Amino acid sequence: YTSLTPHPLCPLGGKTRTKDKYRVVYTDHQRMELEKEFQFNRYITMRRKSELSMALSLSERQVKIWFQNRRAKERKINRKKLQHSQQASTTTPTPPPHPEKLLKIAQPHDSSGKKLDICVLC
Repeated sequence: YTSLTPHPLCPLGGKTRTKDKYRVVYTDHQRMELEKEFQFNRYITMRRKSELSMALSLSERQVKIWFQNRRAKERKINRKKLQHSQQASTTTPTPPPHPEKLLKIAQPHDSSGKKLDICVLC
């Protein structure tokens, strides 16, 4: 079991502890601003990265990594959409046969001489 409380020597500001690595927990405002920028441009310029990092109180590295992760997330989503659309076009459900398609074939007899009805699909 891993504790999520920060290490006593590390600052509390927006980070959680998982083993020996720290993970940034973005505020709603930071996520909203980063998402807005991402919708405008998938790749951030050095100048805009600097501006965003200052405006959101994040390091330029954090902004850069957020954009990398967000592009990876978008690729993953697009792959899943493509798989679902390909599966939907190749797997169409087979409707049940119509009653007219059932044919009675030669009626065999059981050991007592009774006729047996057997139906097969065309």
